[in-house]
Amino acid sequence: MALSTALLPLLDASTRAEVQSLADAIEASDGEPPLSDQALTQLGASEVVHVVAHDGDRLVGYAQLDGTSLELAGDATAVAALLDTVEARGDADLLVWSHGKRSPVGGVLASRGYAQMRVLHQLRRNLAGPLPEIAVADGVTVRAFEPGQDEQAWLRVNAAAFATHAEQGRWTLADLEAREAEPWFDPAGFLLAERDGELLGFHWTKIHADGTGEVYVLGIDPSAQGLKLGTALLVRGLAYLASRGCDEVLLYVDDDNGAAMGLYARLGFHSHDADTQWRRNGS
Repeated sequence: MALSTALLPLLDASTRAEVQSLADAIEASDGEPPLSDQALTQLGASEVVHVVAHDGDRLVGYAQLDGTSLELAGDATAVAALLDTVEARGDADLLVWSHGKRSPVGGVLASRGYAQMRVLHQLRRNLAGPLPEIAVADGVTVRAFEPGQDEQAWLRVNAAAFATHAEQGRWTLADLEAREAEPWFDPAGFLLAERDGELLGFHWTKIHADGTGEVYVLGIDPSAQGLKLGTALLVRGLAYLASRGCDEVLLYVDDDNGAAMGLYARLGFHSHDADTQWRRNGS
């Protein structure tokens, strides 16, 4: 039976649950989630374009188009059908993510002439061994994030730290509050470094359902560069994850961020997987 696809302005609760179940099944099979946290938090949003693929009554594929950024979930057949529907809209400059080396998305995109534009490495580290002790700079203190108090300061530093980052640097209050509403959100593992009441940097950790920890976001205000806060905050976040029982921690880093890759290598991280961003027709 040929798959049927549909563009939807909004997903109802039942369809959102089907998409989540599909994503969970793909993650269990491929080892990596097919959709980013951003895409998952936008399953109920009307500001993005939702595309579903069905085999009869069974949901077998989902795509989300946010501006020119596209994410897809499904097997190769479903991904191809979803792409046909999205491409028929006439969007000239599609940027598409394939999550993990086992994802079928990359093969489908390559066969259509999409070009690889960006690689996001997933690094991992075992937390069983000792962590180095890294002191913070004089006058700097580290505390936990306080919901309802620290959002605006965090958004300012996040935007400054990731000014050249296509996704992270444009986070809004709605994006942040959507994460705060997630069941995994833990303010005690959201570490802020400040001096004289001014936020200088942060390490936001996450614990996945399987117990794996994550360096979710690590950012330093450009004004605080040179204080070596990144290393100090990284180690403190790893220690927090270890104290919560995490045996392993993962993080994502861009292929062209040599400084960060070097820092993580020195702290025992190794390559585990990779996400790839593709551009339509390599334009």
